[in-house]
Amino acid sequence: MAIYEIEFGALGGSRPAPSLTVKTRDITELSRTVVEHARPHITPVLTEMGRPECADALFRVNSDRTMGEFLWLDIAAGKQATFLPARIKTTPERIQRKRTRDWSSNGAKYVGRGSRWGNPNRVLKADGGWAVSHDSGGTVGTFADKSEAHRFAVDAYRSHLKARARLVGEARAELVGRDLMCWCAPELACHADVLLETANEAEAAR
Repeated sequence: MAIYEIEFGALGGSRPAPSLTVKTRDITELSRTVVEHARPHITPVLTEMGRPECADALFRVNSDRTMGEFLWLDIAAGKQATFLPARIKTTPERIQRKRTRDWSSNGAKYVGRGSRWGNPNRVLKADGGWAVSHDSGGTVGTFADKSEAHRFAVDAYRSHLKARARLVGEARAELVGRDLMCWCAPELACHADVLLETANEAEAAR
């Protein structure tokens, strides 16, 4: 679950709505939860401002999920209003990519093989156990347990990333605050965890 910590701005001369923490993977659920939380605080202010209908707004989030705002729409009349900006701090997570029907990544960034973030060390089934092979050719490790093989592959990726300062910089610029997606099962170690740590080191230090 991604964790969203939301701090609201002030509406008119009123006090801001209390801050809110939401744990969810679904942006629609996030919007619904935020609106339900804020409505009791903003409805009296909107009524004083002569816009009580705006309390039925949606809460929308920008693409990098650092800011949000309330959006009221009257499609029939072609009117809209945006108000009450909010700052969002997101704790990103790793999720497993799936091919099942109706599955949605909810904006997660794919970092698996085929992307420039992919791990060049692959975990493969081998006779009597598991092997880790490198894209450059050859087996770099054999293991009786799949979990051990994954941990080895992730440690190898950590070294791979550390030796590439440019890739580290790109990760910090492009992946910060983003959920990351790979094919690895949640219970197994995954190189996406290394990317999450690397991309969000500066945020964690604040």
